[in-house]
Amino acid sequence: MLKQYKGFTLLELMITLAVFAILAVVAIEGYQTYIRHARLSQVHAALLQNANFMERFYQQNRSFKQTSTTWPILPERSTGHFCILPQGNARGAHDDQFTLKAVAFDKNNEPRSLKIDESLIVTICEKTSSSCNDKRDFFRGGSRVDKKCTVFQ
Repeated sequence: MLKQYKGFTLLELMITLAVFAILAVVAIEGYQTYIRHARLSQVHAALLQNANFMERFYQQNRSFKQTSTTWPILPERSTGHFCILPQGNARGAHDDQFTLKAVAFDKNNEPRSLKIDESLIVTICEKTSSSCNDKRDFFRGGSRVDKKCTVFQ
């Protein structure tokens, strides 16, 4: 009588491992996309809070600027992954306009930036040359430092 072996063949195990590997790659990619979206949502909320602060500041001072050369200090200057500052120098800026900008601390993992203006229009830019490492109270440069910007939804 022949002995019957119970178990899996090497081919069956390799196919099972391949299927699990594919599922793991898909799950990890989906999780990373979810995390990036959650971080953008968090910084979007902080930008809205700062824009509301700027609107209240304007109601009290009839200008978005603290002085002719400085912006007011924002209540939310960062989230866990983004720094938030006004875009451009207050010197020479219009009293009735502002743009706030959020840039990732780690631009290798998140090259995008978010901006909001006095009309509460939020835009997302696929690339920016602005950096959180600048030792200023604002991001230098105008719209030329941001590339491929679209309205954020």
